[in-house]
Amino acid sequence: MKASVVINTYNRASYLGNAVRSIATQSFADVELVIVNGPSTDDTVPVLEQLGSQGYQFKLLDCASRNLSESRNIGIAACAGDVVFFIDDDGVAHRQWVERLMRAYADSQVGAAGGFTLDHTGMDFQCRYTVCDRLGNASFLSTLDPAQLLSTGGGFAYPSLLGTNCSFRKSELLRIGGFDEVFAYMLDETDVCLRIFDRGHKIVTVPDAYVLHKYAPSHTRNAQRIPASLLAPARSKSYFMLKHANRNNGNLADIYGLIDGYRRDIDFSNRWFLDHKKITVAHYAKLSKELTDGINEGLTLGADEAVMNRASAHLSRPQALADSFLPVLRGGPLHPANQALRIYLVSQGYPPADTSGIARWTHECARGLADLGHEVHVITRSASEGAFVDMVGGVWLHSVPDRFDDERVYLSPVPLPDSILRRAEAVLAEIKRCQGIWGVDVVSAPIWDLEGILCAEYLELPVITSLHTTYRLALPFKPAWTTDREYRRRHVNLVMAGERWLLSHGASILANSQEIVHEIDAAYQCSLATQAKQLAVVPHGLDAAPAAPELGAPRAPGPLRILFVGRLEERKGPDTLLAALALLPRNTPPLAIELLGQSPGDKDEFVRALKAAAAKLSARPAQFTVNFVGYVDDATLQQAYARCDIFVAPSRFESFGLILIEAMRWAKPVVACDIGGMREVIDSGDSGLLVPPGDADALAASLRTLINDSELRHGLGQRGFERYLQRFTRQTMALQLQAFLASVSTQGATA
Repeated sequence: MKASVVINTYNRASYLGNAVRSIATQSFADVELVIVNGPSTDDTVPVLEQLGSQGYQFKLLDCASRNLSESRNIGIAACAGDVVFFIDDDGVAHRQWVERLMRAYADSQVGAAGGFTLDHTGMDFQCRYTVCDRLGNASFLSTLDPAQLLSTGGGFAYPSLLGTNCSFRKSELLRIGGFDEVFAYMLDETDVCLRIFDRGHKIVTVPDAYVLHKYAPSHTRNAQRIPASLLAPARSKSYFMLKHANRNNGNLADIYGLIDGYRRDIDFSNRWFLDHKKITVAHYAKLSKELTDGINEGLTLGADEAVMNRASAHLSRPQALADSFLPVLRGGPLHPANQALRIYLVSQGYPPADTSGIARWTHECARGLADLGHEVHVITRSASEGAFVDMVGGVWLHSVPDRFDDERVYLSPVPLPDSILRRAEAVLAEIKRCQGIWGVDVVSAPIWDLEGILCAEYLELPVITSLHTTYRLALPFKPAWTTDREYRRRHVNLVMAGERWLLSHGASILANSQEIVHEIDAAYQCSLATQAKQLAVVPHGLDAAPAAPELGAPRAPGPLRILFVGRLEERKGPDTLLAALALLPRNTPPLAIELLGQSPGDKDEFVRALKAAAAKLSARPAQFTVNFVGYVDDATLQQAYARCDIFVAPSRFESFGLILIEAMRWAKPVVACDIGGMREVIDSGDSGLLVPPGDADALAASLRTLINDSELRHGLGQRGFERYLQRFTRQTMALQLQAFLASVSTQGATA
């Protein structure tokens, strides 16, 4: 059997891409995608064009009316599958959604099947089981499956499905004449379920066929779910009651009374909105008129037998499009869908809100692995008290606040600070929750702040520790950790002990450079090559720059721009940069120096010293200007890379140095330090320059050479760009990660 998925869209351009991506990565092989675009006035068409250019395949049709049932019928006519699925344009399907619902159709008596629907938070359910009656009223059940009690048609109550998570046997849709187009909005799928049920077919709910429903604003409701229009819902409600309750030997006078009761209930809600200043008097008047008009329209249509029994004209259209089955999988993913891994990456931050090193690396890993066809989840820290799940750029993003339970749920294998344990507990709890919904194959968490330590202790799953700069390696560059003895004792020492435990308990290790492995071996007196279950070195990679670098283009007039990106701390070496600039001769051309990155504030002794050094530079006749920009968003950061002439990374230690390839992908000449992972990124003299860490004289000499030699700047920048393309792209990193994660996952499954 083949499956067709229909997405009916209207002015949801910002949501549509995620819905399409979720269908493009379905585990079921024989699935096509049909998109029916209503009279959208937003960016829906450009979004669809972009999706098509990225390799996504779908049949695209237009619906001239803002009528959901009409749009659904247009979609049905284009479907070549045996089963037709519907998901809203603000819905995101579980990878096995189609596969799990298709299993239900092995029973020839099943006419329709749907699943459980998660609400906009992704943490709770909007709907599990649904029971409807012939008045259009719905009851939602948590554990009782109505199909066990309501198995034959003709009764007052029947099992029903939610419109954003439903499927129907196509032959049955054609037999009943498709969707009744009076239902422009609301009760459309409820009507179809009832008609299929009355024909003696089963309506079943498959609990693990999940859809996440973002419940976006629309032309009928705003973001607060306050109605924007009641005309279509009121028409649907009164029409449905006449169509079905009256046909079930209902008393017409009673039905009119129930319809009037519906009107009073909706008006009561509208008055509440008005009284609580949720809507204006004009808005209330508009809703009141539409409520009355909609009910009257529905009553008129419900009294017309010809209207209630007509089939959709859209279903009788030529079948040329319907007979062509167009698989949705985009351009054949590099990793077959049936071998896709369910990968969980842990990071406290995630772009665009956080552009720090681990956050950016996690983003590139997630996007790269998702592009290869894997199901990628990122567990990150929520900026608010609430938790939520969303799909962002093809990646499931779980934003989870730290846990503040007084009683520990999981005991730590070693004593740790409360703040570290609260975060580790939140990560573990979310991954355990996800096991029952999404499934988990492998988890990767950074060693920094030990976010994955409880996962390593309690999960019976492969858990990878990714190596970055650790507390132990950062200690020599954190003076406050030494002077504040209490913080050192209660926090730093405990975290370093946790790092040692994590490294010594047979974890799988993912390193970003050979140097970080050597540094950690020396610092912790261990041998990761022999202690780890598996060890892989995968250099960082980045997607292409937002705009192509201007290779060889003449620079804009004005001072030469020197850029530093990093936290204002000793390890990052901004003091070395300012000291080197002070050593430049007085005839040096004007320079504009920008320092981008987080600062501990002017009360910090190191920052005060930097500001004092910068003030002396600015006072020189050489016309140096020094600008401490602070933390910036990603767009501003990329603009800074694009306009700089020289990028300087004078770090005293970097496990890798992601900032180097950020500059190299913009074809900028890079000066870095000959230490840590930076010496594996830069081939000194060819793709950049390396100087000894903390050596202001050597850095000044390199800067002086680059400032005075534009051809050298251009050559280093171009060769750095070529090295980025050869070794440090997102796809190169993702392919190497894929091999390592598959190996770790297989070993974990057979252990």
